[in-house]
Amino acid sequence: MKKALLATLLCSLAISAQAHRVWVQTDHTHGDEILKADLGYGEFPTLEQISEKRLHFFDRGMTLFTAQGKQKLVQKGDKNYHFETEKPVQEGSYIVAAEYKPMFWSKNAEGWKQADMKDTPKATYCELTSMYGKNIVNVGHESAGIDVITKQIGHELEIVPMDNPANINVSDLFKVKVLYRGEPLPNVTLTATFDGFDTADNTKTHKVEAQAFSDVTADDGTVNIIPLRQGFWKAQVTYEVPFNDPAQCQVAKHYATLTFNIGKQYH
Repeated sequence: MKKALLATLLCSLAISAQAHRVWVQTDHTHGDEILKADLGYGEFPTLEQISEKRLHFFDRGMTLFTAQGKQKLVQKGDKNYHFETEKPVQEGSYIVAAEYKPMFWSKNAEGWKQADMKDTPKATYCELTSMYGKNIVNVGHESAGIDVITKQIGHELEIVPMDNPANINVSDLFKVKVLYRGEPLPNVTLTATFDGFDTADNTKTHKVEAQAFSDVTADDGTVNIIPLRQGFWKAQVTYEVPFNDPAQCQVAKHYATLTFNIGKQYH
């Protein structure tokens, strides 16, 4: 009964949330190979072409964070969500990140408009939407470092791992910290799911996929994710604050994801 209630709660949370998220996926990479990454924007874990009218949301592209600094990835091929490093990368543990730049979205009787309330007649709701995605990539089979991946990268809302998931076994505690503007964010819900948990066709329902894990951050912003199986995982958190000009928009809403592999890397 408790499991059924939990599933119902998680599904209701998913339906009430905005369907699209930004998330990042990287191919398994060996040392001295080009690192390849994909920008997910849609129903996890399915990668989709980003519509031309929304490409400008991602003007900031994708970035690789290393101990030596950061470098931009380059869009390659006929898939506009696919990016690669310009040069081969060395073995090690890195972060690949993407951003959806802040955009106003307002709703009135006619539907959603990409505008604030001043430019949307009779708007009933407005949010300034920002999205951030991070992926932990371990280049080489033995890489499990923590120096790069446990540091903040500067996203306004950010999920920071406290360890490398390569060091985490199924059912171990994988501690992460949620930060807003660099400060610990307590009492917010973090959910997580994995590739294969939700088998429904969410492309037809436009809801966030069902979640396999949910918990609330502690006073120091930390929460222990419990990965119950191997595979490709996505953790996510949402946080909103009142917009500074209520005549222009009601809330600023931030969405952050962290993707990682537990056990054998499938992607």
